[in-house]
Amino acid sequence: MPAATALPIWKIHADILRTLHASKRLVLVAPTGSGKTTQVPQMLLDAGIAGEKMIVVLQPRRVAARSVASRVAWERGGQLGAEVGYQIRFDDHTSVQIS
Repeated sequence: MPAATALPIWKIHADILRTLHASKRLVLVAPTGSGKTTQVPQMLLDAGIAGEKMIVVLQPRRVAARSVASRVAWERGGQLGAEVGYQIRFDDHTSVQIS
């Protein structure tokens, strides 16, 4: 398993942040495995882009939601459901309730 910063998305890290600071909108198109789902939310969180708000990543499949949340929690050295969690039907691993 490569280090997270070895994933292709990190090559455009500065461009992603610069674009979001300038326009607040960005559409990323990149191949599977490039780090869009696991790395970009962490980039945004670490850069303070969201401020005090949450960063939400939508996944079309339940298994993907669980595995992505688990992976990101592990990469950040936290427990699933604390800083990083997931919520799917009848299964809520979040620390803050969304109303």
